[in-house]
Amino acid sequence: MSLIGLSHFFWKTYKKSQDDRVELKYLLFLLSSALLLTGACFTLAQSKSEWVGTPMIQKETKVVKITATLEHVEDKEEGKGKQLLLTDLDIERWEKEKTPKTLRITARTKIEEGVEPGDRVSLLAKLNPPSPPIMPRSFDYARHFYFESIGGLGFAVSSIDLVEKNKTYLPSLDSVRSIVSRKIKSHIEGQTQGIVVALMTGERAAIDNDDWQALRASGLAHIISISGLHVAMVAAPIFFIVRLILSCFPTIALNWNIKKIAALVALIICTAYVGFVVPSVPTTRALLMTGVGLIAIMLDRSPFSLRLVGISAIIILIIAPESVWSASFQMSFAAVAALIAIADWMRPTWLRLYREAGWIKKSILYLSGAVLTSFVASLATAPFVWYHFQQLAIYSVVGNMLAMPLSGIIIMPMLILSYFLMPLGLESIPLQLMSWGVEQLLNVARLVQSFPASLIMGEAVSPIFLYTMTVAGLVIILFKAHMKWIAVPLVVIAFFMVLTASHPQILISNNAELLLVKSGNEAYLSNTRKERFVRDQWLQHIGVEKENILSFPMEGTLNLKGQIKVSCDKTLCRIETPTQKISYGRNLVALNDDCQWADILVAPKWMDRNFCREKTVMDLGYLRRNGAVSIDDGGNIDTTQAHRQKRPWGR
Repeated sequence: MSLIGLSHFFWKTYKKSQDDRVELKYLLFLLSSALLLTGACFTLAQSKSEWVGTPMIQKETKVVKITATLEHVEDKEEGKGKQLLLTDLDIERWEKEKTPKTLRITARTKIEEGVEPGDRVSLLAKLNPPSPPIMPRSFDYARHFYFESIGGLGFAVSSIDLVEKNKTYLPSLDSVRSIVSRKIKSHIEGQTQGIVVALMTGERAAIDNDDWQALRASGLAHIISISGLHVAMVAAPIFFIVRLILSCFPTIALNWNIKKIAALVALIICTAYVGFVVPSVPTTRALLMTGVGLIAIMLDRSPFSLRLVGISAIIILIIAPESVWSASFQMSFAAVAALIAIADWMRPTWLRLYREAGWIKKSILYLSGAVLTSFVASLATAPFVWYHFQQLAIYSVVGNMLAMPLSGIIIMPMLILSYFLMPLGLESIPLQLMSWGVEQLLNVARLVQSFPASLIMGEAVSPIFLYTMTVAGLVIILFKAHMKWIAVPLVVIAFFMVLTASHPQILISNNAELLLVKSGNEAYLSNTRKERFVRDQWLQHIGVEKENILSFPMEGTLNLKGQIKVSCDKTLCRIETPTQKISYGRNLVALNDDCQWADILVAPKWMDRNFCREKTVMDLGYLRRNGAVSIDDGGNIDTTQAHRQKRPWGR
């Protein structure tokens, strides 16, 4: 918000130099408003942090007995049990002020028959703290869970037993979701089942990982995540059907504004849909974006306006300021703003061509519009996709061209019809049609995934790259005529920073159980079997394929690219780069012998404070204080804690 205010200030300053009618007082008002908004945003963010705050589990626990209210339950991938959310926790021998508000538990054990969301249950479980970043500047899972009021994760080691039934007479939303999920599973089998459940209930844990990979590689993952696209696809048919029905009654059509009535009904249905699927910031944001557009229709305003995009963003950031970090928030608004800007620019030409066209030309115009829409959305979101996921789906335009008709004509209409027919027990046919549509969607995803170089992977980029590209995008969208050319040097600067940036060469996990050395497009690991989650995240961030991972030698020396040498024997391994010498192992005697040779000593154990005092010793104590470590090709050491500072989720 402050950035928009300051941009407006400088734009008005430019206008003043061209037009003396712009008053200086107005410019000062804009500047002071921007500064005031800056302070208000910080206050709002701090208030939200305190409001959602929860005690965070600090270390792995032994088996504990938990009595809690079962808030939510959903199936995971086949054979991986269920995922439970537990609230109102009573953990045996734990003080209340140190007990998290919510726990997320994976249960592969038996759940007592009749247990439903809202019931009090008891179980034995082992708990863990949410994972900190696996390397500097990577995604902070602890921060994500903190704002969800989840203070710990764990897995059940006993059955889930019923303590007390929920005494309310009205079924909870989670109970209704469970009923809908069971009905879906009774009619649909196979891989499409998890995706249909996700679209109708918001429960995505059961989606097969291979399907996720295919959808990401084809640029279609957004179709499975409940977003503004889905809410709009629910709103559009409801709006037009209600308007069509009302227009059939002359008395109503002539005396009432049926367009506004249709918009109101669509808003109510969309609110019910978003309220029914598992609530989250992305689904709430999707409702707000669509809702503001429908309200604009009711107020005789255009729903396709950059002002409405700005209002939606402000409302969302007031409700959930933490969503500014979210990839989905950034990508949604980037895509919507770009599409509205291109629509405003092309509308006169498009309308003129459409008026003069026959049905063949109209079909060509429709296909051209679909291609242009997919291309603009993909281009607008590309910097955010690269920053957050270090990959680009090259054929996403093709994937979306083939998939959007399936989603808009079959999947979403059948979803709406299934909701209405489910209370009557007539949901079988629309669910089967929806399943067929999802199956074809997956076929499209796999087809696009099979194209050569369908997914380009690379190294993570700095936040400054994203900020610069975002400002460049805003300049293109908001500025007029020749002022848009200001974006060109900004884009050049952003890519220059990428080309000249230093990159991680050595990575050390936060328990020193895993050490990685990057050499060209290959990665050498101290152990290829341990810490697989950390390993996979590292590979994604440094842009190395899984096929290009190798292990340190059991004994002997490897001479790698970039004048890097890895030597191992039975006691430890030595990594030598042009800027650093590192000894890594568990043998204290061997490490002590390397005190003179090494610059850094790494050990997955606790070391005495006086051990090699003149050198950097990265033992469990150091790593607990500083987190995972990255050493770049210039020899600079970076830690995760340096970027987390003293945040409540990082203490």
